Amino acid sequence: MPITPEFFSFLVENRLHDSKAWFEAHREDYNRLVLEPLRGLVREMAPVMLTIDPELITQPAVGKTISRIFRDTRFSRDKSAFREHLWISFSRGKAGRYEPVPELYLDLSPDGYSYGCGWYCPGAQLMETFRRLILEGDRTAKAAIRAAEGQQRFQMEGNTFKRKKYPQAPDRLQPWLNRKEIYFAHRGSDPAFLYAADLGEQAARELAAMKPVYQLFWKAQTLARAEEIHASTALNLEEW
Repeated sequence: MPITPEFFSFLVENRLHDSKAWFEAHREDYNRLVLEPLRGLVREMAPVMLTIDPELITQPAVGKTISRIFRDTRFSRDKSAFREHLWISFSRGKAGRYEPVPELYLDLSPDGYSYGCGWYCPGAQLMETFRRLILEGDRTAKAAIRAAEGQQRFQMEGNTFKRKKYPQAPDRLQPWLNRKEIYFAHRGSDPAFLYAADLGEQAARELAAMKPVYQLFWKAQTLARAEEIHASTALNLEEW
C-alpha cells in the first residue's frame, strides 16, 4: 500500500487534537492510513538494505524499524503528545543507552521527505576516531569519499566548527573533518516520488550508493568502541 495524502492528513489532524482519547478512537484509521503503508515501505526496502549490511534489523514493526507516533516529552519543553512526522530507520539496533549507531533512514512529514545515512548525535570521541581514519588515508575512508563525490543525490550535512580543526589538510577533506556531526541526506517534496507505488524501492536503490559511507561510519564506530573498552580495562588494571 503506497503513501497517500491521507497519510499526512491523519498525522496533521492527530497532532492538532493532541489527544490520546482521540487517537484511540481513530486507531483503526492510524493502522490503515499510516502504519500499514510504513510496514509496506520497510518490506520493499529490506532486500536492498540487507545488501548494504546483512546485520540490519528489517522487522516491519514500531520500535524496530518504524518510529513511534507518541513523543517522549520527558526532556522536552514541547509537551505535545504526538509527532506530525514519522520515519523508517534501518540499523543494527541500539548498542547501548547513549551510544549512537549508523543508520539508513526515510523520513516523511507534511512538509516533505528526506532520506539518507548517518549517525544521530555521535559525540566528540566518535567523531575524533572518524577524523583520524580520514587523516590516516584509511582505505575505507578513501572509498567513502570517492562514493560521496561520485553521486549528486545526497548532500553532506551536520553542524560545523567555527575554525578548521585541521587547516593543513587538503581542501577536499575539509568538509569531512570540520563537522561536529556528519550525515548525508536528500530532501524533497516531489509528489510524483512521494506517492509512487515503488517509493520504497526507489529510495532503497539510491541509498545503496551510500554503502561505502555507511561502512566508514561503522568502521569508526567499531574502532572507537574498541579503544574505549581498552582504556576502561587499563584503568581497572591500575587499581590492582
